[in-house]
Amino acid sequence: MAPIAKIGSIISTAIKSSGSRLVYSTGGCRPTFFDAFKAFNSKPHMAKKLALRINEVSKDIKPRADEILRPLCDDLGEFGSRIKKVDKITGKIPRAMKDLSFDDAVEYIANGKITNILGDGYGARIIINDPKDVPVLLRRLADAHKSGKLELTLVENYRGNGINPYINGNNMRMLNEIGAGENITLNKIKNAGYTRSNMDIFIDGFKIEFQIGGKRTTRFGEVEHYLHDMRLNGTPDLSKLNDAQKELFYKMQKEYTLLKQNKKLDNFYNKYLTQVWKCFKEAEEKSLLSVVLPELPHGIPKILSVENLLKLEKINCKKLLQKC
Repeated sequence: MAPIAKIGSIISTAIKSSGSRLVYSTGGCRPTFFDAFKAFNSKPHMAKKLALRINEVSKDIKPRADEILRPLCDDLGEFGSRIKKVDKITGKIPRAMKDLSFDDAVEYIANGKITNILGDGYGARIIINDPKDVPVLLRRLADAHKSGKLELTLVENYRGNGINPYINGNNMRMLNEIGAGENITLNKIKNAGYTRSNMDIFIDGFKIEFQIGGKRTTRFGEVEHYLHDMRLNGTPDLSKLNDAQKELFYKMQKEYTLLKQNKKLDNFYNKYLTQVWKCFKEAEEKSLLSVVLPELPHGIPKILSVENLLKLEKINCKKLLQKC
C-alpha cells in the first residue's frame, strides 16, 4: 500500500472506530495523528506523489467538467480550462496541508477523495464580455447546483479597495440561498487590488476551481501573477520567457524583494497596483476605448512599473490599454 494510502487508512480507521479520540489526544486536545498526517504529506517526496495523483484525477475530470461548465459560458464570454502542472501543484501542497481543517480531512479521507485537499488541479474560467451579464451566469450556476450537475460550495468575491466586485450583494444573497442556510460567499478585500470571483465547485465528488473575470482584468491578472508569486515567496513559471524577459524578471524580483522590506513603500506600491486594477475594471464596466494608467508613486523603482510588468508576457501593452 502506498504511504499516502497507509496514513489515510490509519486515520480513517481511527475515525470510524473511536471518533476523534485517536486523532486527538485526551490531554487538552493535543493534535497527534492529524498533525502527523499533514506534516508527512508536506515532505517534498510525498508532496510530489500527491501532486502526481491530483494531476491524474484532474485530467480524468476535465472532459466531464468542461461538458457541464462550457454551455453555461459560451454565449457570455470566452470559456477556458487548464490542468495545473505537477511542479506547481507540488509547491502548493505544504500550504494546502497547513490550511487543511480537521473536518475536511475526515471527509476527504472517508470518501476516498484525498486529492480534494487541493482544489485547483483542474481550473476553469470565463472571461466575460460584459460585467452586466454576471447575474445571468450566476443564475445558471445556481440552477446547475439545484439540478445536481454540480455542487457550489464556496464563492470568494475578491476585489481591491474601492473597486466594484464582480458579484454584488443581491447575487451574493441568491447564492447563499442554495447553501441550505449556510453562507457560502465571502467578500474579501485584496491589498494589491486583485479583483476576481473564485468558486469551489464539486463535480462527481471532485473539487475544482472556477473563476469569473473580465477581458482587461484577466489579461492583467495573467501578468500580475508574477508579483503574486513573489509576495508568497513562490516560484513563478519562467519557462515561456525569453532571455530578455527573464533578465527583466530577475531585476524586478530583486527590487520587489527589497521594497517589501519597507512597509511604507510596500503600502504605496499596493495602492498603485490597486489603482491599476481599478482602471481596468472601470474600463470594462464603462466600455471605455482606452485606459490611462496611474503614475508610479515617488520612491518606487521605475523597473516595477506596470508597463515593465506587461513585458513579461506576450501581451501587447497598447492593445491592453485600448478597447479589447
